[in-house]
Formats: sequence, structure tokens, C-alpha cells
Amino acid sequence: MTSYFLAHLTPGKSGGSNIDYALFSPLTSIDSATGEAVNLVAESIETTDNTTWTIKIKQGWTFQNGEEVTAQSFADSWNTTAYGPNAFTNNYMFADFAGYAELNPADGEPSAKTLSGVKVVDPYTLEVTLNKPLSLLPYVLSQSTFAPMPKAAFADLDAFDRKPIGNGPYQVDGEGMTTGATKLVLRKFAAYAGTPGKADQIEVRSYQDEGAAYRDLQAGTIDVTLVSGNNLTDAAQKYQDRLVRVPFPAVIYLGFPLWDKRFADLRVRQAFSQAIDRDTIVKSLLGGFGAPARGLADENLPGGGAEECMSCAYDPAKAKALLDEAGGWSGPLTLWTYQDPMNTVILEALANQLRTNLGVPAVTTQVQPVDQIYPNLSAQKIDGPFLLYTGAVYPHLYALANQLFTKGSGYNVTGFDSPEFASLLDKASSAAPDEVIPLTGQAAKSAMDGLPLTPIYRPEGGLVHSQRIGDVQPEFLGGVALSAVTVK
Repeated sequence: MTSYFLAHLTPGKSGGSNIDYALFSPLTSIDSATGEAVNLVAESIETTDNTTWTIKIKQGWTFQNGEEVTAQSFADSWNTTAYGPNAFTNNYMFADFAGYAELNPADGEPSAKTLSGVKVVDPYTLEVTLNKPLSLLPYVLSQSTFAPMPKAAFADLDAFDRKPIGNGPYQVDGEGMTTGATKLVLRKFAAYAGTPGKADQIEVRSYQDEGAAYRDLQAGTIDVTLVSGNNLTDAAQKYQDRLVRVPFPAVIYLGFPLWDKRFADLRVRQAFSQAIDRDTIVKSLLGGFGAPARGLADENLPGGGAEECMSCAYDPAKAKALLDEAGGWSGPLTLWTYQDPMNTVILEALANQLRTNLGVPAVTTQVQPVDQIYPNLSAQKIDGPFLLYTGAVYPHLYALANQLFTKGSGYNVTGFDSPEFASLLDKASSAAPDEVIPLTGQAAKSAMDGLPLTPIYRPEGGLVHSQRIGDVQPEFLGGVALSAVTVK
């Protein structure tokens, strides 16, 4: 097995990878057939107002050290992640919980150490209070960030991060992640209360380079890896019967710096959008692995499938006319992205299309490390459109729209701020379950009418595997569902 997510193994620090879901089981999970959130460790999740929730925990679940999983296990885990001074990566995911601000003040020390919105009623009951209604809380709770941790974790959080004790179908064998280690061995947890894993043991290897993992797959030294780009095209030719296509719940988009007065006119942004030939990019550069995007998400994501972007149709003549109406373009244009081989290729293609279709002669491209470009975008130091990837943190259009367009979101890097969008999204978050999707669609349409970004394509990867294993299925974020894999 291979993974890129072995830097941290604690729920509040890790990347929501397939390793996390092998080691930990949250309150809910996502049904791969329906896309709906279903109870896992939770017995029931109920609310009358979408703000205060009562969560009943199933009895009989244990951690891999024999400790019982209780409501307190969840509360302790959540409070540890939400407490600002701990600097857990996924701290922000608790921003909707009452009391989050007290644990994460803009200045000074926290005035509390626990979330006022998380109360342990009895050993198997939690009461959760949010800052505002959110009917999609069961979806949110499916993320590994919201998994429980045992008492032993809090004695030494750093040691726990290297060798966690979870409540999932697999447990860490041996020493765990030691300094310099590039692999992790997982062993089936015999007392797991959910659907047990099928393989007795799984070895996970960490790679910095996807190409190296793919070469090891071809050499027969690993059994499955996630591939993309040129590796995906090659795997489709060599391993047709052993390649599982994986549509990512994400969008690759060209964002506009709304702080740059050159992009203040909507017609300029529309011109750029309609000058882009998305079909050719997907066919010629991606080998057909992906889908041209004319909306935020496809039908694989609940709420997706609509074409909210009215300016995403390729029409170079109209694009040039729109730009001329807006006063034309003078001076150089720089396009930006983060370091990624495929991003660089796509960005050059976009530069060529804008030169040709809009008559902008001086188009250059700039690439920065991902840990530089996002701070520069937040500081509004980027002076041109930027090609970025954003994936939904949980499987719903609401998550993607909230991330991309809500003021204050770390993923809203265009400077977009729309009271109309915010009002519509608030209505969606507090609506009855059958009304959430249409209201979220209205909010997404409102944002796309303002065109702070233009979707380019929806990415696709592939899980290529050896003949030794079967039942290879993707998890929500694309990694292989480890507990489902069978060994022949």
C-alpha cells in the first residue's frame, strides 16, 4: 500500500486520508452508494432546530487498548483539537461550535479550555450546540477529525501522534511512525465493533513522489497506488483491468484577484472565462481523465450536477467582444499556480488560449510552492489570475460553496464577499434536509453569477493495483478503502 498522508496520525492533525479511516471510526460515515451520511459509532443524531443536537453513542465500541468508547472520548478529542494553543491543523473545523471563539481569541490567551457547545450528558450522550443552524452536521461528523481519542492520548500527544490508539478496523503494529520511517504496518483489530477489515495486515509506504510509487507498483513491490496525470494515462494503457477510476470531489479553477482593479469589471472576468477551451484541455492534456467544468461539482457530489457558470461555455468571439466592451486590455498579464507538474502544463495552455483568443500578447506564468502562494493570496500580493485546486471537505455541494465563497474561509482567496450569497447559504444551512440542496444550489448560482472564479475542470485519478488483491474501492477523497481490500 502507499500513502502520502503519514506526517500525522492524530485525528485533529491528519489529512483525512484512508489511513485515518483505517485507524479511527467517527460518529458517521458516508454511504458510497447513496452519498448520504449514515450512523457509524452514533446510535442516533437528532435535532429540532439544527442548532442544538443530541447524539447517542452505541455501546460496545472499544479502543484498541480495550478502553470503552464513550461520549467523553469524543468530547476530549474535540476539545483538544479546538483549543488554539495546541495548534492542531484541523482546529478550524470546530469554528461552527459554540465556544470556539473563547478557545481561539484573536488576541491574548484563551478564556476557556473546552467548547461550551459540547456537553457530556451521560456516558453515551453528547449535547452539541452550534453558533448557527447547520442541518448538514451529520455529514461534517463523518470526517476523521471528529473521531474519538482514548485517555492514553492526552498523557503524551506527540507520542500518540506517532503510534495512535484508535477505534477503527486496523491498529498500528510495531513502533509506529519513528523518525525517518517511510512505512507503517497495520494489523486487523479483532474486537472492532463495525464491519471488520478483510486483510489481516497492511503495509503502508510513504512516497514524496507519485512517480516513484507508480514505478514500485510496476516492479511488483507494492499492491496499489493512486495515480494521476501522465502516470494515469500510462496505467490506463497497461493495466486496463486493474485500474479503478476515481472522480475527486473537487474543482480546478482559475481565480480572479478581485483586489486588482483590472478585474473589477465583470465583463473582463466573463471574457477570460469564455476564452478558455475546457474540452480541449481535458481531451488533449488530461487524456480524457477529468471532466470540463461548467459548474462547481458534478452529480457524484450531493447537490452537484448543475451548470451554475453561465460564462463557462467556450466562445472566443464573444470573449473578445466582452473584453473590448470593457475597454480592452493593456500591459502584461501574469498567471499563477502552485508547484505541480500538471498545473504547470495547464497554466501554459491557459496562457496560450488567452493570447490567441483575447489578443493579450504579453502573458507569462509564475509558479510558487503551495505554502507560499496561499499566504501571498491572503495578503493580496498576487497580481493576476491563479489556477488552484479545492476539494470538498465533506461530500456535499454546501461544503465546496462554503469553502470557496464564504468571507473568512481559508479557501476563499479571491476576495469575494457577497451578502446575497451569505444570506442564501445561511438559509441552506438551517433548512430542512430536503430543502438544503436546492437552497445551496441557489447560493452557488449567486456566487457564480459574480464570477470570482471560473471552473476549468473536475479532476480524476485512478487506483492501479496488482493481481494479488481485489475489491479495490476509493474512499471519498480518493485513497483506497483499506478495510475493503481482499488478498487473493
